[in-house]
Amino acid sequence: MNIYDSNLMASFLEEDGYIEAQSIEEADVIIVNTCAVREHAVNRVLSRIDSLKGLKKKYPHIRIGVTGCVPQHLKGTLLEKKPFIDFVLGPDNLKRITSSVKDKAGVFVEFTDTALYSEVSPARGKFPEAFVSVMRGCNNFCSYCVVPYTRGKEKSRSIENIVHEVSKLSKRGYKRVILLGQNVNNYNDRGNGLPYLLSIIAKIKSIERIGFLTSHPAYFPLVVIDVMKDEPKIEKSLHLPLQSGSSRILKLMKRNYTKDEYIKIVDKIRDTIEDVTLSTDIVVGFPDEKEKDFTDTINMVKRIGFDSAYMFKYSPRKSTLANTFVDTVKEETKKKRLNELIRVQSEITRNKSESYKGKVLDVLITGENEKNLLESNGITLYNKRVVVKEKLRKGAIVKVRVEEVKGWTPIGVPLKEAIGSKQSGESSHRLLS
Repeated sequence: MNIYDSNLMASFLEEDGYIEAQSIEEADVIIVNTCAVREHAVNRVLSRIDSLKGLKKKYPHIRIGVTGCVPQHLKGTLLEKKPFIDFVLGPDNLKRITSSVKDKAGVFVEFTDTALYSEVSPARGKFPEAFVSVMRGCNNFCSYCVVPYTRGKEKSRSIENIVHEVSKLSKRGYKRVILLGQNVNNYNDRGNGLPYLLSIIAKIKSIERIGFLTSHPAYFPLVVIDVMKDEPKIEKSLHLPLQSGSSRILKLMKRNYTKDEYIKIVDKIRDTIEDVTLSTDIVVGFPDEKEKDFTDTINMVKRIGFDSAYMFKYSPRKSTLANTFVDTVKEETKKKRLNELIRVQSEITRNKSESYKGKVLDVLITGENEKNLLESNGITLYNKRVVVKEKLRKGAIVKVRVEEVKGWTPIGVPLKEAIGSKQSGESSHRLLS
């Protein structure tokens, strides 16, 4: 969603006559778009902003803005602590970017009605893949999470508007779209939910692959599984955040499901869709997490066998309920548990990747391999990144036999000419850095 919002602002600025600067020293405007979901992310943002102070002193005419969730989270204190910043915009105020880069300084973080920015199609850059925001905001208020406070209430775009954007992307040559929402399961346009939306998007010609992020286990509509199985364009891959394998900790997190309920969803998915890939998010060291709770998490990871996972140690977030809990887990214990979790999951991921050897995969070519320009990068219907030992056209779909696996990346050779729809020529887009 942050990438989408960065492109969104670039679209507004391009419409107003701005073009991409070739280097940060040449820029008249520098925008730092931010994430506040974890303390580490905020600290990185603050460090990045501080690195611009000398540039502002050297070139006083430069306009520096900070946008996204960090200014929404910190409100006016960010400008007070770093007065060399000219303006800050929260996610609900991105339309102000054009006036702010000119002369309007200040703090713009008020919530309105969860802006959808439906009039803009901001996709650019990573042809033939594009993100499409279908809803924004979150109503869940998990006890550790700042997203409802920084992104506002849930609000869905109309199906007609989404179809219009995806159709425009298909005409520009895009082949893969990833539908975005903080809780995409809750998409609802006049009673039509995510399953219906997926089936409608699948009818758009030239779009070959459709993914969606992020799914919440407590609100996962099981009918989505049948749509995924029956519609060949929909990727057989799900990101389903677990967060903890302990039902006790899940209750403290206000996740609204138990570990047994999570397992039932996973079993249903795997019984319906052969070889489906699953990724997840996991937090260790949540307040009052006992050794048994952590063991439950390790056992869940082994039981489910995720293809990949984003793993973090808990950090308190301002404004959240968990910030009021007594944090009984020592920092040293958090680090130890995180390292153990990473070790266990890394072994599972490695074994999963090794199992690709000898398989033939349908791979959407996404571009050149930066490490070897005579090779191509691609992605499978199961959301697995693959290196192909031949330079192929972006947007082509080819059958690839996997010969080896380096790290976690399958590497293979094409079996025959590209299959699937014809590829359109690449468009040239300019983006403000």
